[in-house]
Amino acid sequence: MPGGIALYLLLAITAFSIVALALFHSHLKLKISYKRMENNDIVTLAASAFFGIIRYKAELPFLDFVKKMDNFTLRFRLRLKSGKEIQDEIRLKRIESLDELLSSLDDIISCYRLNKRAIRYLAKKAQIRDFSLYSAFGFDDAYITGVMYGILYTAIVNFLTFIKAHIDLQIKEIDLKPVFNKEVFHLVLSCIIDIKIGHIITALRMFIKTSRGSEIDGTTYSRSYENNYGKY
Repeated sequence: MPGGIALYLLLAITAFSIVALALFHSHLKLKISYKRMENNDIVTLAASAFFGIIRYKAELPFLDFVKKMDNFTLRFRLRLKSGKEIQDEIRLKRIESLDELLSSLDDIISCYRLNKRAIRYLAKKAQIRDFSLYSAFGFDDAYITGVMYGILYTAIVNFLTFIKAHIDLQIKEIDLKPVFNKEVFHLVLSCIIDIKIGHIITALRMFIKTSRGSEIDGTTYSRSYENNYGKY
């Protein structure tokens, strides 16, 4: 009997190790697409993991950014694969002064510095595939359309060059089309983010370790976040 129990225990440990190893080396793939045609916005998110066994898809067929007197509101409607729809809105606080802007930027920079190791690790391990961008835009004035085309093309090329220096980015297509003597704006953007689940777990451990370390030594980021926005 003891020998039989030991055998079952060995088999259980072996099976668990195989599943854990498979999970660690499986990929999380997140496909993101955004379309804007005239005044309609559609955002689609599709995720798959564990060799495609786990799949999830959601769609934002309605996206509206509303400016009010005291805040900014992003309204959206989420449509799940099951057919269920969820409507909600996110309110963003308006930055009233330069001091508030600098404070917010300081918090972002401090957060990056605090978690720089984990963020860089994720960026190094992640891969962005099949990146494609299509845009057709124009103004009533042909001269303005031409100038904007040059500015946008230069900005996009420089931005993608910067991203490629930090992340494995594979560009599929970039297509900018100026439309003269007509006011129009169309945008189609899509990509696939691919990263191993094991790398995500490793990065999460880095985040947790950094967070615990900041609680012990009382880093600047933790204090500034509490001072500006209340206790977290």
